[in-house]
Amino acid sequence: MKKMHLKFCMFLLFLFSYFLSPAALYGDTTSFPVYPSIEPNVKFWTKVYSEYSTAQGVLHDSQNLNIIYEVVELKIGAKTINEKRIQKARGKYKTILKKLAQNPFVSDAEAKRVASLFGKNANRATFQKAIYRIRCQIGQKDSFRYGIIRSGAFMDQIEDIFLSYGLPIDLIYLPHVESSFNLKAYSKFGAAGIWQFVREAGKRFMTVDYAIDERWDPIRSSEAAAQLLKHSYEKFGNWPLAITAYNHGISGMLSATWTKGGYEEIFNHYKSKVFGFASRNYYSEFLAAREVATNHEKYFGKITRDTPVETREIVLAGYSSIKDLGEYFGVDMATLRKHNPSLRIPVFRGQKYVPKGYSLRLPSDAVQNRMGASTELPWNMYKHHQKSSRIYRVKTGDNITNIAKMHGIKVSDLILANKINSKGVIYVNQHLRLPLSGEVADMSETPHLSFAEVRKQRTQAPGMTSLRTSSAYEATTPASEFVINPAFVGGNLEVEHVMTEKNKPVGIIQVEMGETLGHFAEWLEIPTKNIRRLNRFPYSKTLPLHMNVKIPLDKISKEQFEETRFEYHKKIQEDFFSFYEIESQQLYQLKKGDNVWTICNDIFEMPVWLLKLYNPKVDFNDLRWSQKLVIPVIKDRTQDSPDIVQPSPTVPSKSFEGYRVVRKSWVNSYYPLLFIVLIITFIIHMRPHATDLQQKFKTVFAFIR
Repeated sequence: MKKMHLKFCMFLLFLFSYFLSPAALYGDTTSFPVYPSIEPNVKFWTKVYSEYSTAQGVLHDSQNLNIIYEVVELKIGAKTINEKRIQKARGKYKTILKKLAQNPFVSDAEAKRVASLFGKNANRATFQKAIYRIRCQIGQKDSFRYGIIRSGAFMDQIEDIFLSYGLPIDLIYLPHVESSFNLKAYSKFGAAGIWQFVREAGKRFMTVDYAIDERWDPIRSSEAAAQLLKHSYEKFGNWPLAITAYNHGISGMLSATWTKGGYEEIFNHYKSKVFGFASRNYYSEFLAAREVATNHEKYFGKITRDTPVETREIVLAGYSSIKDLGEYFGVDMATLRKHNPSLRIPVFRGQKYVPKGYSLRLPSDAVQNRMGASTELPWNMYKHHQKSSRIYRVKTGDNITNIAKMHGIKVSDLILANKINSKGVIYVNQHLRLPLSGEVADMSETPHLSFAEVRKQRTQAPGMTSLRTSSAYEATTPASEFVINPAFVGGNLEVEHVMTEKNKPVGIIQVEMGETLGHFAEWLEIPTKNIRRLNRFPYSKTLPLHMNVKIPLDKISKEQFEETRFEYHKKIQEDFFSFYEIESQQLYQLKKGDNVWTICNDIFEMPVWLLKLYNPKVDFNDLRWSQKLVIPVIKDRTQDSPDIVQPSPTVPSKSFEGYRVVRKSWVNSYYPLLFIVLIITFIIHMRPHATDLQQKFKTVFAFIR
């Protein structure tokens, strides 16, 4: 009986200590092991985040991060100068390593220093391999510090989201690796926001379209990240693999685990063209970011973080104009943009309404003053339908004046809506968006058109100079033969022909850059298999550029499909050219082993659609050795701007505060409570033996005396 009583009490104690412990609630710290093989990498990234600034380039060995050759001093914003300094330093160490590969025992002092970095067991082969592993890592100390400041505006909300999904709380430091909590972070490959979701991954958990892109919202994207990380953990069963999958992709990591097994084996031995430096180091970067973020005062001193601003959300029961909403609540456009980062520029320009069902975020006092406790807007604020994007594809012989007259709009409005230059130059196959009534052009991003120039365009003879690539060419010459203008959406985005098959409408389209069967299915709101079946495509079928494909039009109309398709391509270009510009072009001759992936990811770091845009006649399914490609040289439009900490966009201060106080007080009181329970349990168990113990104590004390 006593044994049963003891086992029962111990079982209760186990349940108490396990299920109510901070580890069970918020993730055990052993969930993120620091394997011996990655310790040098964690140490390296800790230095990158806490010691080296963005004005320093760390020249190191890409395989053994213990080996740091030199720290190169850089100049902020001086891309050309910095590239020369880095190349010079890289060349210096290549020369030294070549010497060591020939003779590891050279007497040169600098060569000896470099040789000592590799340890006593280094030989000629070691130095020969190291020649091709010299890499430069830009420091992140100042960016990381700014990230800690910015994160204060929404870190509590992110923490609560991750707790609600039962995830380890340390995962909230991943945005330090992805973006330094920069809400306007955007990569060349289309990854957006603090969690750096690409469009395809973002669409699984968020709304990503022409009017709304929730990847830019730190709260909504954090919920999506929590869902994705939880899904990854369910796939792999441990956090090192699940975290690496956030960077490398779930399918990529599944391939790695099938090949090598656990994380350490993958880190040490897995070889793949796509499992590169970034994927191999991602988990180490996370561990380093966690270390620096949780001990930020140790590395940066005292920091004052941004604070969240209380807001209220109003769920829209219909479509509504952002201008009308601003006037109704007495809130200016700048404030609306700041509180609603997921609303895209077309909404603020009046090209699109705020969509039905959107949770509009507003200053609490503005909502209180206008609505009190109510959450419903008057019905006259709503529209029944979203605004459509009217599109016109330029044909040979068109000019800007005739197109405007044809559609009953002003020439100046058409020019401003499409960012056409003051001379009204347009291109064959360019898609023009026809502005709607009430649109507001963003004058800061469009060329200025004088009234004299407007009159000149209106009186110009059709087809003379309005449609041209330069003054040297005839107006009817297709632009693609002489110029590529990435600011314009080109290609054939129309449904070329509509016919009837089995009493259902079927359209024929031509595949354009970056399009897949998955895109067509998404725009048609049907399963991909329906398109495969209609075209008798096998599952392994890939779509070459300009291939004809049949699409069913029984659910979505021809016009709806064309509009959605245009907006998809337009959004990609608008997002990219908001952050980058093309400063020049260069020719690249293909080498053995080159393919689209290596060219875009390893050599030039550019999106595939941009490479294809600059090489419209190249068959990328049949690239040949020594073939030449036109490579656009990309410039970051923000790199010349000083890195000044701006106030973070505010986010809602939801009703988590009471819960957060209870949670934190529980964490603080957990160990005292556990100690008390242990004492009580001890007393309960020892009580039946009190008489025996008392007698034994008396005997011991008597012996001592």
